[in-house]
Amino acid sequence: MPRYCPAGDGSFDDWVEVCPECGRALVATPPRAEAGGADGPLVWLATAPNEPEAQMWAETIRADGVPVFVKAGGPGVGAWASASSFEHELFVRERDLFKARRIIRSLFSTTPTLGRALPRRASVPQVRPARKGGAAQTSGA
Repeated sequence: MPRYCPAGDGSFDDWVEVCPECGRALVATPPRAEAGGADGPLVWLATAPNEPEAQMWAETIRADGVPVFVKAGGPGVGAWASASSFEHELFVRERDLFKARRIIRSLFSTTPTLGRALPRRASVPQVRPARKGGAAQTSGA
């Protein structure tokens, strides 16, 4: 007998205990459809450079109760490299897009959230600019 995700992510075999998409415990009865229809279409949220990063982002978003779908990109199965090294896209339901974007922005925030601020390192080495009218020019006149 199939088991169902209470968030509407689908049906699963009876040996599955939690939904692989949202992490909620599965139930025996299918969820009721809302009066307005389905939960809405899936919309693009972000593109991760590889599968490990995509999965980390997805787990962070799922921890806040937002279901995420991760889709592998790249040239497909016949490619020479592993599919995990290709870009992966993250999709969420349209109704969860605002919350998911806020979570993604917090992942890339440059301001520290705990403790005191640490000194920042410049991404490009700072070079002291050449002085105009240096010693060679002022000594001659």
